Amino acid sequence: MLCIFSMALGYGLLVLFGKTTLAFYLFMVLIGVGWGAVVSLPFAIMSEVVNQNKMGLFMGLFNLSVVIPQLIASGLGGFIQEAPNKNMIFIISTLTLAISGALWLLVKEQHVPDKSEMDNERILDAGH
Repeated sequence: MLCIFSMALGYGLLVLFGKTTLAFYLFMVLIGVGWGAVVSLPFAIMSEVVNQNKMGLFMGLFNLSVVIPQLIASGLGGFIQEAPNKNMIFIISTLTLAISGALWLLVKEQHVPDKSEMDNERILDAGH
């Protein structure tokens, strides 16, 4: 979630203060770090929980969730290029990433006991 807010912040700063080449590169670094985490962390997490026999299938399907939006965005790039305000894509990115990060704050993680906690409960229950 921090990576999403990092990207939103980077795009917002780019719109507001990205007037020089140095500022542009600095803000793009902030965006790039967030993007790297957004793209790689879900794959790392999924590799831990997916059935190893179907890993290739699930990784391929999940990769489509990354690739398809990129294809759509590149197809819409011409429309954005003709827009009077060239910062529009950065403004859209800032708003959508900020909304996404705010929605992620609403997600609550359920506690799933690990194997050692389950073993401890069995030991305690066996004594009664």
